[in-house]
Amino acid sequence: MPPTKSALCQARRQLSPEAVRALIGFSAQRIALHSEVPRWHGLRVLALDSTVLRVPAVPECAEFFGGMNTGSGSFRALARASALLDVARDCFVDAFVGDYSEDDRSLAQRHLSVLGAQDLLVMDRGYPSRALFAQLAQQGTKFCARLPYSWSETKRVVRGAVADQVCEFGSTQAPLPLRVVRHVLPKGTILVLVTNVMDAAITPDDFAALYRGRWRIEECFKLIKARLQVENWSGVLPHTVEQDFYASLVRANCAAALALEADPGHACLYPPTPDGKGWRRALNCTLVIKSLRHALPRLLLNIDVEGLLDRLLARLRTPGAKELTRADRQAPR
Repeated sequence: MPPTKSALCQARRQLSPEAVRALIGFSAQRIALHSEVPRWHGLRVLALDSTVLRVPAVPECAEFFGGMNTGSGSFRALARASALLDVARDCFVDAFVGDYSEDDRSLAQRHLSVLGAQDLLVMDRGYPSRALFAQLAQQGTKFCARLPYSWSETKRVVRGAVADQVCEFGSTQAPLPLRVVRHVLPKGTILVLVTNVMDAAITPDDFAALYRGRWRIEECFKLIKARLQVENWSGVLPHTVEQDFYASLVRANCAAALALEADPGHACLYPPTPDGKGWRRALNCTLVIKSLRHALPRLLLNIDVEGLLDRLLARLRTPGAKELTRADRQAPR
């Protein structure tokens, strides 16, 4: 006799969202153990970013996650999710769902425990703070972040003649010298980055290319929202939202592992090199997600694992599994 809806709801109440969240880090560790990927001067590149999620419009979610008032005067329940992405492997290392009112800097504090001396954290301009820089430097983690234009160090580097200089971000009691570099983008936008990587052999152009690779976490957020339909929640209460979000990231990590096995060249820090006709060829991540959709339950239940994986890999290794993109294709945001 199949279980009733009530039995399923009661069983889900007994499942801690933290248990599902732990699977994200566990899956990332297993992927790293069985895959060799490029490193940036010997460091693993991790991208940090957050995204806003629409949660069910029920009082429980509004109270637990918060939200905002829309232009029409109605209240919309929202949550803010933060995640760490292994850029070369396209897999999530850590993630959590927080209150909508939390800012990026406070959310970043929860990820510090998973960072090590062999990691390089890449952040956008919503994260820079002197306190965060000091914490990362104290625990020996390398970082690279885009500085907002309002910072005095940014103005000094933009107006100065030297595009690569060391500025003081600490105090007399706790000095914190950091490197600030300037790079001019093709359209004339000035990119100012701060880092504690002091190797003079690494140029501002190298840091600009590294920062550009941070965009892969934006693509992964788009993947879980548009392809995995993470906001199509299977329940309406806060604990079901957390379970669904973490389960979607575990599923994304399973797809990343499958992509790495099907095409080892998928592991990269920079976009693929264009061919003679100007096209870039890369594994179609949407096809990977689609191929895994019906197979994942059987894989998790250990049903015909070898045969199923062979069929999946054969499909993803065909020429039709690659998508073509123009190297210089641009579109307005």
